[in-house]
Amino acid sequence: MKPTGNRIFDQVNQIIVDDSCTMNTLCISFPYEYASGVINLNWHDIIFAITHGFLDHRAAIEHAQIELGNDDYPQTVLDLACVSRDESIFPHSISPYIDELAAMVDEKRRGQSEERVMYILLKWVYEHGACIDDPYYDDPLNVAESIFHDFGFPDSIIKFAAWRYNPTNEPDLGSNKKNTARLFDYWNKFLVKQQSLWSHKG
Repeated sequence: MKPTGNRIFDQVNQIIVDDSCTMNTLCISFPYEYASGVINLNWHDIIFAITHGFLDHRAAIEHAQIELGNDDYPQTVLDLACVSRDESIFPHSISPYIDELAAMVDEKRRGQSEERVMYILLKWVYEHGACIDDPYYDDPLNVAESIFHDFGFPDSIIKFAAWRYNPTNEPDLGSNKKNTARLFDYWNKFLVKQQSLWSHKG
């Protein structure tokens, strides 16, 4: 029987996610509403997150609809905001718009999207867990380690995400529980620093 409605959307979206996990091996996604509450997303952030499966491609339509509240927006934003739900199940109906809008973002901010999306992802995992049906990834630190690999081993998260093979020079605190708590403290400090860095930038 031919799938219809939400079933079509679910199948199409799963294909997108399966094909876009090169920097998202655990295929973790977060809602647009959450991401936009963490930082002021720009169009290059949106396309980066969609490309790697962190955001559903319909997030682009949500973002365009919100941007209509601004005093000045390009025609492309209006065109994208008007894409119907039926059309939105097909990524190719959205791609030309977000490609054009992302190209308008200046080079410096385009270069920051990877770091910004990684911050959103690590904040999501810290607060919600990865929601992955695998006992190994019930431990958020194991998820952070996977993110560390996916994003090319960034120094900014090495203190809590590379704990398994990057022994700390700090003294043992006397118990596994206390040592683990210290790793989560490093993680929280990273999130606080990133919030300070990105909270007022688009």
